[in-house]
Amino acid sequence: MSNKYSYYQLRIACQQKMLASLYCDPNDPDAFSAGYIEAVTQKHVLLWAINVWGQSDGWCLFRTEDVLQVYMGDDFEVRLQMLLELDGTACTALLNPPPEPEEDLLRRMLETAKEQGALVTVLPLEDEPHTGTVQQVDDLRLSIHTLDFFGAPDQVRQFPLRNIQVATLGTQEEKMLQKLYDARPKLL
Repeated sequence: MSNKYSYYQLRIACQQKMLASLYCDPNDPDAFSAGYIEAVTQKHVLLWAINVWGQSDGWCLFRTEDVLQVYMGDDFEVRLQMLLELDGTACTALLNPPPEPEEDLLRRMLETAKEQGALVTVLPLEDEPHTGTVQQVDDLRLSIHTLDFFGAPDQVRQFPLRNIQVATLGTQEEKMLQKLYDARPKLL
């Protein structure tokens, strides 16, 4: 892991259930993801994400080594916390039972998505994001049936797990594509 202090901060935010902002893109220092850290391991961080308007936006999984900075307790995080409280929104866990300290969070998240029949989005290294349903996941690779822009089944794609930089589940975009996917018989 490249930044031991960020790893320490991630663990503190997770243990103390503190809202945090994670900065992961060295090419865009203003890009961040905010939320509650559900789990952190040496390899991955699972975040219950909150958008800038203080609304839940599913879960994001990042590689721990990609987290460059972690902010907690700044004005922005305090405002997001206030918005969540005003809406009566509580952080919900994706993984039940909670993961073991050395568990493969990426694989567990993908298996959960497969069990739920939920859409996931994966961002492989050197590629664009792909959204679809998990067909198969093992120790080495992921196979998903991707959807096109209109929510129609497209093709089955395989990705080595080690190349997946970010994975999301339950985001607003995935919910929108799920709605299109589910309505296809009515729309055709």
